Amino acid sequence: PGPLWWAFHWEDADKQAERTGSPRPAPAQAERAKNGCVVLIDEIDKAEAEVPNGLLEALGSGEMTPPGLGRTIASRAPLPLVVITSNNERTLPDAFMRRCLVIHLRLPPERNALIDLLMRRGRAHFVEADDTILRRSAELLADDRRAAQDATLQPFPGQAEYLDLVRAVLALAPGDLKKQSSALDQVAEFTLKKYVD
Repeated sequence: PGPLWWAFHWEDADKQAERTGSPRPAPAQAERAKNGCVVLIDEIDKAEAEVPNGLLEALGSGEMTPPGLGRTIASRAPLPLVVITSNNERTLPDAFMRRCLVIHLRLPPERNALIDLLMRRGRAHFVEADDTILRRSAELLADDRRAAQDATLQPFPGQAEYLDLVRAVLALAPGDLKKQSSALDQVAEFTLKKYVD
């Protein structure tokens, strides 16, 4: 059973997982699921074309029919809150979009605001990182992002590249600020710059 099945009917998904030997969530999650679930569908624009309409139908009726099961499962819990991300690589159906609350996430265009935002995100992901590494990584990204925008080269480096850069630097020199600082400039060439100068 996939995440939507677990969110719709925990007990039924658990029985199916037992029958098929599929992974099962921790037992403590079953009790929390009674209060409702949140399901994340990341990059729905990369899914099969029928996924948005299938999701719309399942959430609209409160029922789903898992492929190959041959029976319908009605939701026994509050319908899940479904969070969906998209990179807008494909247009999603109008009927689906009308039923969505849409939030467009954009990085701040102003350099200092961008650096501050990236540092906050970096601290949230990497509590062990020194502020000098977080700041220098953010400054490098802000500079490369501005250069890419000025040259109209897409995609612009963003938060994902920033987090990848910090993650790589911390992995290359765990606990050694001097080595991390040295690795930062070397690794930045590969993580931030998407195009040759």
